Amino acid sequence: MEEQKNMTAERSLEIITHSIEQSRRDIERGSWKYMLLWGVSVSVIALVVGHLWKHYPIGPGANGLWGLLGFVGIYDYIMQKRQPRKPLTFISKNINYVWSCFGVMAGSIGFTLGLLGGSGLLSHTTSAPLPPGAEVLVYYIPITCIIIFSMGVAGMITGCMLRNKLIVVSSFLSGAIGSILSVMFAGPNEMIVLSGVSVLALILPALVIRFKENGE
Repeated sequence: MEEQKNMTAERSLEIITHSIEQSRRDIERGSWKYMLLWGVSVSVIALVVGHLWKHYPIGPGANGLWGLLGFVGIYDYIMQKRQPRKPLTFISKNINYVWSCFGVMAGSIGFTLGLLGGSGLLSHTTSAPLPPGAEVLVYYIPITCIIIFSMGVAGMITGCMLRNKLIVVSSFLSGAIGSILSVMFAGPNEMIVLSGVSVLALILPALVIRFKENGE
């Protein structure tokens, strides 16, 4: 009787373990499409923003183009709705939570700083009206650095949940190195850094996962 209970417990553990591993494989199998979508979108928008910022009078106001990611999010939502409905698992729900929190935080920071910058609250003059020689104090907030670092953390958490070393390593490298480079090359050139981070953290792993699927 005791032996039968042990066998039943072992069998239950095997079933649970198999279900978790199957869930990881299912999530990873279709993830490349969304990683590629967001990776290409972020990379292209970053390069366009950087070009407009550096070569046109709009300057840093070009960052308003990041609002286009909202349309990418809508397209992502439509794509997922067209996929066969799968039951939510512990892993899939938590991955959704991680990236949803990242998206909300990144979007909120960008929107808030955009409003503050547009209203002139991020700059301070020592005298008004501004006479010749008056000093202007401008507050610099490294939003690109913050977003790159946060993206790296979210990617590493996702990679750990999926037990995918490639995602973990690429997210770590892009988050650690990219956040530093974005501060070193602050200004229009930080958009080039963000584009490179997108390639390393999203596009490259997406292509590797895709090729892996084709080989199975």
